[in-house]
Amino acid sequence: MTATLVDDPEYPPIDYFRGWPPIEVRTDVEWHYLACLTIAESGIFDGDVDAMALALKSSAAREQAYRDEIVAGWAAIETEAHAMNDAIDIGEAST
Repeated sequence: MTATLVDDPEYPPIDYFRGWPPIEVRTDVEWHYLACLTIAESGIFDGDVDAMALALKSSAAREQAYRDEIVAGWAAIETEAHAMNDAIDIGEAST
């Protein structure tokens, strides 16, 4: 996600996840195919494909939730920083 959470033209967008791989967004058929491929590559040919597909989908969902928490934290920090800066600008707070 590349964005500045608080709209301010003075500051460039921030890439909060620079260098992180993208989260996989797939259809159920694609998750099933990936599960089949993962099991086949593991050498365990009687693996539970449905369980593997669910595990892969769940992992992607947990990663998305984790990133959402990070973005929410940065949004709170940016909002507070901008509020403090505005207060300083109008003389309500001391430096």
